[in-house]
Amino acid sequence: MKNISVCKITSCLSVILSIVFFYELTVAFSSIKELISDISLTAFIVTVFVILNFSVSILLLIKKLNPKLILIAFQIIIIIITNWALYEIYSFNGVTVIHSQTVS
Repeated sequence: MKNISVCKITSCLSVILSIVFFYELTVAFSSIKELISDISLTAFIVTVFVILNFSVSILLLIKKLNPKLILIAFQIIIIIITNWALYEIYSFNGVTVIHSQTVS
């Protein structure tokens, strides 16, 4: 019983964080061409894992997959990585460069 409630909580949290992540990704990149040319390998890997986590979360919520401890652990790890990625996105948006000069 505890396993099912933990699974629902992590799945709902994963879905919410995935939606926020994809919203921020679409705001950051205005077109698909810009996204493909400017995305780094790390951001691409995080995006792939967020897509996988979103898929697993939806399947768990509609009860197409049975809740298992390994899936819950996977979701928790991806939640931590998604939080880190969102932190990086939000902390980078706050930085503005006023003057850039080279000092020698």
